[in-house]
Amino acid sequence: MLLIFLIAFIILLSLGIPIAIGLGGSAMLYVLLQGDVSLTMLTQTAFGGMASFPLLAIPLFMLAGNLMNEGGLTQDLVRFARLLLGHISGGLGMATILASGIFAAISGAAVATAVAIGVVMLPAMKKAGYDEDVAAAVTATASCMGPIIPPSIPFIVYGVIANVSIGALFLGGIIPGILLGIGLMIYMGIVARKREYPKEPRASFKEVVIGAWKALPALLMPVIIMGGILGGIFTPTEAAGVTVIYAILVGGLFYKRLKISRIPDILLAAGLESAMIMMLLGMSEPFAWIVAAEQMPQAIIEAISQVSTSPWVVLLLVNIALILIGIPMETAPALTIVTPVLAPMADKLGIDPVHMGLVVCFNLVLGLITPPVGGVLFAICGTSGISLEKLSKAIWIPFLIGIVVLLLITYIPSLSTFLPNLLMSR
Repeated sequence: MLLIFLIAFIILLSLGIPIAIGLGGSAMLYVLLQGDVSLTMLTQTAFGGMASFPLLAIPLFMLAGNLMNEGGLTQDLVRFARLLLGHISGGLGMATILASGIFAAISGAAVATAVAIGVVMLPAMKKAGYDEDVAAAVTATASCMGPIIPPSIPFIVYGVIANVSIGALFLGGIIPGILLGIGLMIYMGIVARKREYPKEPRASFKEVVIGAWKALPALLMPVIIMGGILGGIFTPTEAAGVTVIYAILVGGLFYKRLKISRIPDILLAAGLESAMIMMLLGMSEPFAWIVAAEQMPQAIIEAISQVSTSPWVVLLLVNIALILIGIPMETAPALTIVTPVLAPMADKLGIDPVHMGLVVCFNLVLGLITPPVGGVLFAICGTSGISLEKLSKAIWIPFLIGIVVLLLITYIPSLSTFLPNLLMSR
């Protein structure tokens, strides 16, 4: 019966049917063929999957990111990063990476980070003499910090489906996100020296202080989010609500660029983005029920045990499979499919749930920059005008840096579990 369900799902996907409808349609076929399960189970399970308080954080964080971007955060954030790093060899590229990391701690999404930072920094790097393909590749890869550095939409999705602490996942993403940023900065420095990219004049201490002051509201937002969660002041969902209020106050009162007339469009954009994810999550619940009923995780573990019983070998196979899955699929849809299978499997093998969550999410995020169909690649091409072919050739070295970071967090679990264990009672 499981085979029929999987074949039906694959056929629906190959016909171009949206993933949420494909999951629901194949689940309905399974129930009809099963005979002893009521169709009302599908609706109850789907609505039950969406009726979760932590999921409220998804539209709120998306709304906060849109509000901050509309409110003028990006320009001051990028200016501060340029003042801080512009005088170093490859400084403009490093400023792009730093700005992406900070913006990532606000938006929680890769494509949003790529567009917001790329619109400002790609023309600046091109004007300064940077090769267009290098600038685009670094910007694309740096945007992958968006779903890794908290707050992270993929972590919320994974945490809800796998029943893992979202706060712990947020903390677990900090070190991997920083490692990715450091790796990209080292690469940018080497390329800049080799190709003799120009430096910007060193900013005075006064200019840096003024730039920091203007960017302070943006810099404070991650502190408010994580500080409030760790201090027990509010949950991740409540933190998202606080972030929305903060974004409105900062954009309207501090930057004075957030216009009331733009609020309906901002709400609509956040609503449409969130609705897609919520539909996927709702339809993933019947899928998870079928996976559990058919004992699919146990079957996979038994098959893998024929190769090896080592968790490290299992993680290697998981990495390979997830990167392949992440190439044609966006992160959220992929998570709704793989999490019901991988989370129980990790539990059976004794793999830390936060560690497994980081490995799964990091893999799927790298799929966003994997040629030829990575979603971030299309966003960067649309922003910069560079051809997909040219960007695909330049992305491989930054992509390999991401693979190195992935291997580090895969085989050094403490990189993802140290902060959660230190700051939370786990």
